[in-house]
Amino acid sequence: MVRRKHRLMSLLLTVLMVLSLATIATTASVSAANGDTVYCQNDKNWGEVYCYMWTDDSNKNAQWPGVKMTKGEGNLWSYKVTGDWGNIIFNNGQGDQTGDMTHQGNGSCYNNSNGNWSKIDTPEPSNPTNPTNPTNPTTPTPSNPTPSNPTGKNVVYCKNEAGWGKVSIYMWTDGQGDNKSWPGVDATNIGDDVWMLEYDKDYAKIIFNNGSDQAKTGDLEHPGSGYIYNNSNGKWDIYDPTMLRIVSTKANPDSPQYTGVDVKLSIEAAGGEGALLYKFSANSTVISDYSANSSVVWTPTQAGNYTIKYEIKDETGNTKSETASFTVKDITTEKAPVVQKVDVTPTNAQKNEIQKGKEATVDITAGGGKTGTNLLFYKVKITDPAGNTANVPYYTTKDVYKFTPATLGTYTIEVSVQNSDNTTEVRTYEYESVSELSAPGELSLSLKSAGKTQVGSTVTVTASASGGTAPYTYQFKVGGQIVKAYSSASSYALELTKAGNYVVEATVKDAAGKTATKSVTITATSADNPNPSNPSGSVDMAIKGDADCDTAVNIKDATKIQKHLASLETLSAQGAINAEVDGDGNITIKDATMIQKHIAGMDVNW
Repeated sequence: MVRRKHRLMSLLLTVLMVLSLATIATTASVSAANGDTVYCQNDKNWGEVYCYMWTDDSNKNAQWPGVKMTKGEGNLWSYKVTGDWGNIIFNNGQGDQTGDMTHQGNGSCYNNSNGNWSKIDTPEPSNPTNPTNPTNPTTPTPSNPTPSNPTGKNVVYCKNEAGWGKVSIYMWTDGQGDNKSWPGVDATNIGDDVWMLEYDKDYAKIIFNNGSDQAKTGDLEHPGSGYIYNNSNGKWDIYDPTMLRIVSTKANPDSPQYTGVDVKLSIEAAGGEGALLYKFSANSTVISDYSANSSVVWTPTQAGNYTIKYEIKDETGNTKSETASFTVKDITTEKAPVVQKVDVTPTNAQKNEIQKGKEATVDITAGGGKTGTNLLFYKVKITDPAGNTANVPYYTTKDVYKFTPATLGTYTIEVSVQNSDNTTEVRTYEYESVSELSAPGELSLSLKSAGKTQVGSTVTVTASASGGTAPYTYQFKVGGQIVKAYSSASSYALELTKAGNYVVEATVKDAAGKTATKSVTITATSADNPNPSNPSGSVDMAIKGDADCDTAVNIKDATKIQKHLASLETLSAQGAINAEVDGDGNITIKDATMIQKHIAGMDVNW
């Protein structure tokens, strides 16, 4: 019985169940269950274990999910049966469960990891202990520790809404050891206040802490790999590693800065569906609208306090944002010298190369120095690839310096700007000396579309440019009509208002004025006008990890495997082949975990 929520069943299902129960009733060894003790070996590390038993809809031990079992030694849970029921389901009360099973009699034990029944003589614990919030947790010292033999790593997460400076995770199983002596292993911040820890061995209990006794949880039952714990509200949940999140944001150089200084703003993001788009704003002014560029140069012209807003969006419209404060000072009154920008020419499109044997010009833009004579003095030091100073550096009032790289390799350009009081600011840049500057490559464009194609839905078309000279701007047409003029936004949301074919044309223009164009046809379908090219629906394909056979590997595939293991759904023949990703020949929770890691961008060696 799959997630037994009692509803009105069809007559046919009722007849089948009556026949099934009649068959079970003929087996005397399992029909008289009153007084029996049934066990569950919780090797799946469910946080709690419930036992649901029944004969029919009017004869059951409790409403779903049943009666919470009693935890004994290790992962063994027990339940003393108080009625005569022939059918049984074990579950965790939160969606993970077995299928319908026949009660195997007194002393029977079901292993929720391998699906096997066995008989045990273990007595039921009369007063099991479960210590909570120990003042000084001790490291278990088992006399006979069980050696681990992991086939892969598991992962657990902490949502650090409590604002701890760091997150450490202490894990253990009574009598079987721990992951490390207290306070455990330091977790890794993967962005969006989520901290992650990989581990090799299954553990029954866990404590999250800030690396000390000052901030920590109590002893928690560990629900297993793939779960996330919120250290603010104390709740567990299944974590989706594909959730859109901002890993980090950066302003280079840091605040405070001055008017006229080039500040590079950048975002590192993860998760999301499809290609990500990035947006940058300063106060209410948009610096760069949603585009494929994860960084932008901002040159503030007015002094003041700014709120920099970093935003990301995926192809399905999910968004995330973070803000940071940035102070800009007026350079016209600044006494200290300020380097605003340094341009080196000629160079390649990426601005990281100079050419051997060809004169290079270093052009310095600086401000400040409003003291004494109000003069600024400039010095450029060139270091060749061998580490030798390749020129005679000295201060001059000239803000332009020329030199010719003589060898191949990395040259360091050190720019110093000094005022009349000898206050100095120094900036360092690296350029690769090459025989020929790298060509920007031919400008090209690719298109992706995402979204349901039924009438009334929205399909997002995202353009991605390469080659040419950045930055890029994009224009979109539908049916030959311009629907979005040139801008840094590289996507367009197409609303499907009626059945038929929509031709979306995108054009990219680079900084040199060159353009490239590409189009995609989107067919909108309705009940009255289905897509003639695929009348039979989806087609199963051999794609590793694609358990639901929708031709994409995402969190839905991990969920499909979990539901399959819980007998909630059944994998198709091709889906079963696609789902077996860890190479052990079986479909287990480790396959779902490996898919989660894969879609989170972690190397799982597929």
